[in-house]
Amino acid sequence: MITCPRCGTQYKEFQFECDQCGASLPLPPADGSGPEEITPVPNEPIAPAMPPRQVPNHALVRVLINDPGAIIGGIFFLIGSIFFLVVTFAMVPAFRLPDSLLFIGFNFIFIAIGAVLTFRGYQKARQMVNILRDGQSALGEIKDISLNYRVRINNRHPWIIQYSFKVFGSDYQGKLSTLKQPDEDYQPGKAVYVLYQQDDPQKNTLYPGFLGYF
Repeated sequence: MITCPRCGTQYKEFQFECDQCGASLPLPPADGSGPEEITPVPNEPIAPAMPPRQVPNHALVRVLINDPGAIIGGIFFLIGSIFFLVVTFAMVPAFRLPDSLLFIGFNFIFIAIGAVLTFRGYQKARQMVNILRDGQSALGEIKDISLNYRVRINNRHPWIIQYSFKVFGSDYQGKLSTLKQPDEDYQPGKAVYVLYQQDDPQKNTLYPGFLGYF
């Protein structure tokens, strides 16, 4: 049996990547006696597989529901749409025309803000999924984690994780915002792998992603 070093899924025959998490599976020894044992290096994260990686279908949804901007945009759009329907079909007949137009205009602003925030969140999520699938990898380090007290969603403040990595001799910074509390692998000073877009390392994300998209 061959066991995935990340998620523990077992396979009877060798394959290069795990179907569940996309991690590289250990190579079998030359004598065919069984899978080669990999001794983990202390404090060293598991290196990502070579691209293109298998990214689960739910990755895009998981990124969106953990993105505070996309969540706020969805709330704005939903509230604006509900109020627009209420004003249009229930309140408009009871108001004079100028008052009705004022209410409708206010709702359109709410809907527009929500649509813009949601669309930006979707674009950012698509970009992240593409980087998870096709991005190059570099070893980085968690620099800081903090709570964003300016934003509250469902009585929770989003976490902001800041990290750094080096590519082609240049230093780059990255930041990830999420509603999920980082575990011990994402504390300041911890080594992490970062995936980045080869032609633009400014576009990057953490690997394997504690959000559940791997």
